[in-house]
Amino acid sequence: MRGIGIVHFEIDGAAVLGFDTGLNAQAFAQAKMAQFVTQPGYIVRPGGPVEPWRPGGVIEREGTMVIWGPDFDGEGLDRIVSGGTGKEAALDALRFWIKARILLEGRESPPAPWPAGALVAASGAILFPPERILRRVLEAAGDDVWLAGVAGWVHPDLTGGEAAAYAGAAMLYRIFCGTGAFQNPDIDLVRQDMREGFFIPARFLALGLEEPLARLLEEALAPVKYFVRKGTKRPGLESLEAVLGAPGSRGSGSYIRELTGEERVKLNSELEQFKKKKGLTVKTKRFLVRNTAIITGCLIALAVLVFSVGSILSGRANRPTTRGMSPREVVEAYYGALEVLDHSLMEACVTGKAGKDDIALVSNLFVMSRVRMAYEMNNPVISAREWLDAGGGPTDRTVVGITGMDLAELDTDRADGEVSFRASYTLWLPHSSAETPESTEPALEDFKRLPQGIFCRDELRLSLRKDLWRITDIRRENPGSSG
Repeated sequence: MRGIGIVHFEIDGAAVLGFDTGLNAQAFAQAKMAQFVTQPGYIVRPGGPVEPWRPGGVIEREGTMVIWGPDFDGEGLDRIVSGGTGKEAALDALRFWIKARILLEGRESPPAPWPAGALVAASGAILFPPERILRRVLEAAGDDVWLAGVAGWVHPDLTGGEAAAYAGAAMLYRIFCGTGAFQNPDIDLVRQDMREGFFIPARFLALGLEEPLARLLEEALAPVKYFVRKGTKRPGLESLEAVLGAPGSRGSGSYIRELTGEERVKLNSELEQFKKKKGLTVKTKRFLVRNTAIITGCLIALAVLVFSVGSILSGRANRPTTRGMSPREVVEAYYGALEVLDHSLMEACVTGKAGKDDIALVSNLFVMSRVRMAYEMNNPVISAREWLDAGGGPTDRTVVGITGMDLAELDTDRADGEVSFRASYTLWLPHSSAETPESTEPALEDFKRLPQGIFCRDELRLSLRKDLWRITDIRRENPGSSG
């Protein structure tokens, strides 16, 4: 293999295979790397016995210490399955690797299941270098190499046969889907994705992939909790071998069937739904993990606010009153209270069921605004007038208000104890359907919305009861009418 850290060269005219530790002589001695020379590797040949591969010694080349041993002409499995030699060659290389891993499972110290460094010869023979030497070479090459050859394929919490089966499934996914199951460039996020099972099912990328193979891949790459919940075991290497068969037994195309146009449209639609649902679920979990302390504080604040609001709503002694107000002043007070989220004053302006939807809306907005205020440490509410004066763009603040109010008297005869008005205005609310464009993956950090102005025309009837003018009926000419 001609790759980073694994090199072919000659010693006294004989070809050897070397593993560059990236350490100079002094650092090599301090790290006690000489003891690594005693750990053997394995060569597994198709149909043949397992042979040991033993390092022959250490030599300094170009300023770094290289551990060398018998030559082996092979290509790294990670490069093969990533498309370096074609899909058919990759599929057979993986079949050889799976069979070899099954043979090695009974060993006292089986090699690590990393695709990087498992060298596959054209004959199907595979060299598994000593794990400690291979680890040192890959770590010396840097995080990018470690991600591409190790972390992007192996679940961080699995060991032994389960880790090998997981890596085998990840490689098989890459061969058929043309991309890795876990493509995040950040190693920590790749590990999170693996633990949460956050990957696109193969059936959406390898269209027409036969159902047994697609189902096996989805289950083999599932998170640990999936099997704990079901009380079953993760599919092993034997399951992969049973589906793939022997090397050369089936071409990659035989696993794919032709889809109808209708089936393709259906799968594409399901993929979009999957991305939205899964992306939101995972990002919600990570948002909650990152903000546990804030959320806990919000819940406490919410409990206090609910108790406080309940006390306000149930307490009658200190409620506002419309005593001394004219009918017009009562109407103006009602809409003014809506704008400042004063549900108590709104209740004082009405009787019966009048305005119940408006009051419920204002109560909810009041509680939510106070919760946000508790953890944002500033007032999240802005009036519609202020927002419009500032340009009226998308905002994460709670925009509430009334603009363009025109209040006309319809019935001014107070002799019968009733009068009526018509109020025409634009009502601004924060819960708008006119949002900023969605990304393909929902982002919890972006709460900016474009509030919506709803034109309303209300007819209000007021009655004089116990020397108080109060609104007894509101009829609204818009889809969200208030009775």
